[in-house]
Amino acid sequence: MSIVQRTIKIVLAALASILLAQLLNLQNPLAAGIVAILSVLDTRKASLNTAIARFLSTLLAFAIASLIFKLVGFNIYAFSLYLALYVPLAYQFRLQDGIAPCSVLVTHFMIAESIAWQWQLNGLMLMTIGALMALVFHIWMPSYAKQLEQLKEEIECQMRDILHMMGDALTNTPDHFNEIHQGCRWLNHLLDQMKEIALTEYDNQLFRNSDYFLNYINMRRDQVHIMQHMTVNLPDLHLATESNNMMSQLFHLTADEFNELNTGTALLDNISQLYRVFRDSQLPTTREEFETRALLFQMLTDFERFLEVKRDFFVHMDPSTYQNRFVPK
Repeated sequence: MSIVQRTIKIVLAALASILLAQLLNLQNPLAAGIVAILSVLDTRKASLNTAIARFLSTLLAFAIASLIFKLVGFNIYAFSLYLALYVPLAYQFRLQDGIAPCSVLVTHFMIAESIAWQWQLNGLMLMTIGALMALVFHIWMPSYAKQLEQLKEEIECQMRDILHMMGDALTNTPDHFNEIHQGCRWLNHLLDQMKEIALTEYDNQLFRNSDYFLNYINMRRDQVHIMQHMTVNLPDLHLATESNNMMSQLFHLTADEFNELNTGTALLDNISQLYRVFRDSQLPTTREEFETRALLFQMLTDFERFLEVKRDFFVHMDPSTYQNRFVPK
């Protein structure tokens, strides 16, 4: 949520809270506006959880304050004793978000020198109005669907480019190694950025939570880690062998078919065929050929896992999850 959007919501929520409190003839209506200001957070879920916590915290604060003021009187020593009891209990019950606004409401008892039920109800109403107005103005939240789709496309484009460069490196030995490593680092940066946005989008869904993009990010991150592992031995695979050519073709084919909805099943069949070629081909005759064959076999095993990660993503995904990846808010 941008600063402009947050500012508009804070102003409107505070104004509406104060006006409603005045309409209901509540004492100290400005306190409702303060509660609203403190309750406008980044996401709907955070605002809802905070509103519930503050309501419960208000009940706790009023109970402690009523007991202390009845025994000690309405003075600063009583207020200090109230804080000494209330603050640790609020943290104990994870209600610390209400410490500041609840304590402000408690001071109203001191000003009125009364803990009558009318003042208790007045304070609860101020807290409820402020929290509810913050939630009302949180009904509209900016959608991050466009940013997530753009990042997804950028990630997949980058992965296609890296796969093509890896395929080229197996046959033409161009100096792509630095570009591949830089591309993998950039992919991790994009995934971190996408995860931050996806978590915000997830927390803005109150009733139907779609975790598609969070699972998608985890899947792509696993694939990037496998790619980084494969690039370690890539500079040593420089012999112009038939196995190199076939592995190179597999990388290029994967890059050409690389997209969000490709399950990778057909590509895994190609892996099986390549395994048979390895088994049926003639044994290496030189040490260099033997080392190259061993490294290629390791790379083939890693690449099989690369494709299995995508297949497993689809196997464990509910089809409706993809269709509802942007849940109506």
